[in-house]
Amino acid sequence: MVEEEEIEQDEKVFCQQADTAPLMIWMTGCNALYCYLNANWLEFTGKYLTTGASVSARGEEIGNIWACSVHPEDRQQCEDIYLRAFTVHDSFQRQYRLRRADGEYRWILDTAAPRFAADGSFVGYIGYCVDITQVPPTLRESCSAPTNYQQKQTAELAKALEQLQAETAKRQAVEAQLRQKTSEFAAILQVLPDLYFRLDADGSILDYKPGKMDQSYIPAGDCQGKSLRECLPIAVGDRFYQAITQVLETQYEVNFEYTLALSEGKNNFEARLLPLADQQIIVLVRHTSDNIQAAFIEGDAKFRSIVENANNVIFAMTLEGIFSYVSPNWTEIFGHEVAEVEGKSFVPFVHPDDVHICADYFQRILTTSEKQDAIEYRVKHKNGSWRWHTSNSSVIRDANGNVLNFVGICYDTTDRKQAEVALRESAQREALLNRLSNQIRASLDLNYIVETAVQEIRNLFQIDRCAFFWYVQDADVPYWERVYEAKSSSFPCLLNQQEATNAEIELIAAKTLNKEIIRINDVETVGDCTAQQFLQDFGFTAFMSLPVHTQSGEIGTFSCVSCSGFRPWQDNEVELLQAVTVQLAIAIDQAKLYTQTRIAAQTAQDKAQQLEAALLELQQTQAQLIQTEKMSSLGQLVAGIAHEINNPVNFIYGNISHAREYTKDLLHLVDLYQQNYCPPTPEIHQQVYAIDLDFLKQDLPKILDSMNMGAERIRQIVLSLRNFSRLDEDGTKPVDIHEGIDNTLLLLQNRLKAKSGHPEIQVIRDYGNLPPVICHAGHMNQVFMNLLTNAIDALEEGVGNGEWGVGEKALPTPQIRICTLIQEDHVIIGIADNGLGMTEEVRKRVFDPFFTTKPVGKGTGMGLSISYQIVVKKHGGQIQCISAPGEGAKFAIVIPFKQQPDF
Repeated sequence: MVEEEEIEQDEKVFCQQADTAPLMIWMTGCNALYCYLNANWLEFTGKYLTTGASVSARGEEIGNIWACSVHPEDRQQCEDIYLRAFTVHDSFQRQYRLRRADGEYRWILDTAAPRFAADGSFVGYIGYCVDITQVPPTLRESCSAPTNYQQKQTAELAKALEQLQAETAKRQAVEAQLRQKTSEFAAILQVLPDLYFRLDADGSILDYKPGKMDQSYIPAGDCQGKSLRECLPIAVGDRFYQAITQVLETQYEVNFEYTLALSEGKNNFEARLLPLADQQIIVLVRHTSDNIQAAFIEGDAKFRSIVENANNVIFAMTLEGIFSYVSPNWTEIFGHEVAEVEGKSFVPFVHPDDVHICADYFQRILTTSEKQDAIEYRVKHKNGSWRWHTSNSSVIRDANGNVLNFVGICYDTTDRKQAEVALRESAQREALLNRLSNQIRASLDLNYIVETAVQEIRNLFQIDRCAFFWYVQDADVPYWERVYEAKSSSFPCLLNQQEATNAEIELIAAKTLNKEIIRINDVETVGDCTAQQFLQDFGFTAFMSLPVHTQSGEIGTFSCVSCSGFRPWQDNEVELLQAVTVQLAIAIDQAKLYTQTRIAAQTAQDKAQQLEAALLELQQTQAQLIQTEKMSSLGQLVAGIAHEINNPVNFIYGNISHAREYTKDLLHLVDLYQQNYCPPTPEIHQQVYAIDLDFLKQDLPKILDSMNMGAERIRQIVLSLRNFSRLDEDGTKPVDIHEGIDNTLLLLQNRLKAKSGHPEIQVIRDYGNLPPVICHAGHMNQVFMNLLTNAIDALEEGVGNGEWGVGEKALPTPQIRICTLIQEDHVIIGIADNGLGMTEEVRKRVFDPFFTTKPVGKGTGMGLSISYQIVVKKHGGQIQCISAPGEGAKFAIVIPFKQQPDF
């Protein structure tokens, strides 16, 4: 019985030490069954062990807890890895998902090593778990591979376990000797410095040994069978019963301190309550200054030896953030001696940007008393570099639950961070190249592509300047032209500076022309004085340049500049710029080809427009020549006809008056004969009756008057023809506009009269008081003729189609309204009809050459075009058409009133 209790007590001591570790620790026995899960493991999963269970029941419960907490999809793989290693007693690692207390599955990296007894016999496994959920999946797989670091860590853990097992074996040997001397147990109890109680669940004293404690602690008399409340003051007794309840519920040791007034005064005591089987409790009480403190220190030293041999940094820190302990490997990892760290605040060792992260983390642990996820922060190495670390921390409490300090473990994740940074930079470079490639495909604007590339490179490299230069070769003195630059706002613009020649930067220019890359980490190290002076004049402290040579022969360069001291250019930055220059060279060739194509297309388009304009001008000139020739021929014909008609008409018109006088005399003579020779002879009487002499005397004057009127009419028509043709007038002269309009209407009189199926067209003259206007009379008459002819055609077309009178404003009879007026120094002539009107499309093209809406053979489409040329080009005026369907049409002519006459 004593042997089993001692073994169980030994296991409990070990477990109590493991429970203080910030890691999740588990153990199995030589039967491959799980036999122990430390407090951190149970707290992470939110599981609890049943109190008062037997060893076999406890092992079965632990195995079930482990199986239920592992993700079902990962359980079989974990067991397979464990059993394979178990058969050969080898270390192993495994990754699986473990359900946290809040129900979320977290990825766990589980590292285990075999345990061996002092005699070398295999006794099981011990392992520890680390939450790696925050590690990217691409790096998580690498974590599961047994790296040198992990193998070293496993080996060191195994070594620490061997030391612990060796010490356990020694203790077991001592316990074996003690078990062999069970008869000495009572004597040992007698010499113990601690007061010894064995209690039941009710707090009744089952066994009592005062040890070396003063008898005055317990009242005189037999205390066995009595309750602690009967033997101690009420306050102390209540505190003991609270501890008893806690031990029975948790099955863990409970310590507390208290003060007791004895005969010699107040004394401070420490009570330790440890659970036994059968709901019994052992109580050890001693003065706080007794040697039990040395035993505790010894146990702490054993655990510290394990901690200090681990590769991870373990630390303890006060609530004020002062390191009270750091493991010795701090020196190996960070370069500082332990003495330089202990007693110092954590703030100087943490990156300034990460101090608040750590402070907030410790504050959350202190206030919530809940386990927090690991944090990442940077720690400063003694050489000035920054190392990334991931840390888990928790609090240490006293028996009363008060927080004493922080303890934590941190491990170096710099390699992982660097891999992440490299991966991110690679992704950024890939994204930049993709963007440039997409822009090259989407836009052939070279300036836009160069501007984008320069801006992107500066943002990616975080440099002071980035610029692109063209090498201008076709100048008398070749030079480097700055095209675009991106820079910090505090620096002057290089584009405002004078271009650089090859003589000024001979070294840089020569290397660029030879397709060489220039990498200057420090301008002070440049050997060429001219190039160094040139760079220093611009404030450059570091310089990198990559040439761009296109297939078409252009030469350019990308220049990256730092103005803030030494700046090493990395190989990956050079590789990125090389890729960019390749893309840019392709873009330049494509853009140039596109520009050449656009220039050729524009040239062809310009030539086509010139040909179109020439053709249009030729057509207009041809039409004008044809019309001019036609009008000239018509004018000559009209003039000739008028001349030929004018002579006989003048003869007739000149002799009618004589004929009227002669006829009057003859009729007077006949009257005299009738008066003097009466009665007449029968023959004369018969002739008078036959010719109806009375009617003849009345009608003959009327005939002569009609002949006079006809001759006058012919004379007026001949005069109108002569005035319309104006062959006798050349150039601009003062002209009566109203006379030209009236002559034109006279010539069109026949079309204005009513005819079968066509009503008479009324002409309304609304003439203003116009003085003579200087113009080309014949040409203006031609304009009036064209406009009036079109108006008559439009009115006749409406009548012929049966559409006359459409629209609310249409008059019941066809009308042509002519109005004239003076406005400032211009004469306005309006000719409007109330016909069908025209659509907007027709109105826009009404002055185009050869455009007509009339049937084939009736119109040529040249009348209005010629009129436009006469008014606009020959007289410097304007002609407008105002029309809408159903609203008729109005043509407004505006010509200058005081035009310079031709001489």
